[in-house]
Amino acid sequence: MKKHRMFMWILTLLLALGDISAKQDIVAAQVLSDQKIQAIFSQAIENEELDVCITQEKTFALDAETADREARDYAELLLGLLQEAANKNGKILLSGNYSYLVNEKRDEVTYKFLIGPQNLREVTMIASEKQAYTLALKALKNRDYKTQFYTDESSFYEIFKMVLKQHPEYNYGVQVWNNTNGTFGFRQGSALSASSAKKYRQKADARANAIIKKIISPTMSRKEKIQAIHDYIVKNCAYDTGKINTKYDHSYTAYGCLVKKQAVCQGYAAAFNLLAGKAGIASITATGSAGGGSHAWNYVKDGSNYVHVDCTWDDPVPDHGKNASVPHKYFYVRDVDLKKTHKWKRTEISQKYITYTALMM
Repeated sequence: MKKHRMFMWILTLLLALGDISAKQDIVAAQVLSDQKIQAIFSQAIENEELDVCITQEKTFALDAETADREARDYAELLLGLLQEAANKNGKILLSGNYSYLVNEKRDEVTYKFLIGPQNLREVTMIASEKQAYTLALKALKNRDYKTQFYTDESSFYEIFKMVLKQHPEYNYGVQVWNNTNGTFGFRQGSALSASSAKKYRQKADARANAIIKKIISPTMSRKEKIQAIHDYIVKNCAYDTGKINTKYDHSYTAYGCLVKKQAVCQGYAAAFNLLAGKAGIASITATGSAGGGSHAWNYVKDGSNYVHVDCTWDDPVPDHGKNASVPHKYFYVRDVDLKKTHKWKRTEISQKYITYTALMM
């Protein structure tokens, strides 16, 4: 993502000397390095100044028109340095609002850059994939729809979209948004009101707490806990074979699986993630295809083992009820065996994302 594309330039060509010289602390012209200029910008931003002046000793063309064009071209370089300085201070530059003056000898130029609140915005900077994943999961888990995230790496926006797919236990009509200024984050979508989403999520969470208390004991091994969760879901949820509401449907959520006791594969996977997390087990939802259509199941960490659990495919249709025996054909399955019936992106359904998930537990 090119930095200059993120700027919405507002060029204010104020050539009157009075506009610039109103600043009292203009220093004499000198040859300033990029590092020195960036340090000046950083200090001004840290001090929360409204503007900052730079007087640079620089040779321009002899004719005024060409010199003016060269000064404007140089301003773009300075705006890039200002953006970098803003990033280091947890901000982004919303507009390149400045004025400038080339002196009569055309051997120096003075710029005045506006850096007040209307031109800078607070953001959370992201520097790595791991940080992107953990910040996204934390924001999703805490229903943080206010924080604006920013990075120079465009793929980190895709990480937020992936986290939403891998953790549907927190998804009640949530969307990932991005802006032309490079910021992005989560928000509550229009399919469900914020108050309704909060209510359904709280009810699913309360139900999950009650279930874990009932089916999990401290003496169980990790594998036994995973099986207890798998068996509970298979026994107590029926696959929704009816017409799915394309705008919003509880069958895609943990609420649908645990409270309404009816769900499709994403709802099964969401409920498994929610219960597993409460039992101290790291799990993500795997998405891919199986049986000729799109499908979702779970990818789970048990010590050094990474295995697949597909509650949906172990749940008979029509439903056999909670007293029926539970199949385990798709329980605790390794990659080599599951790939015979399921397909998924290996780069996305990866052990490292389960590890990142475990960090947030």
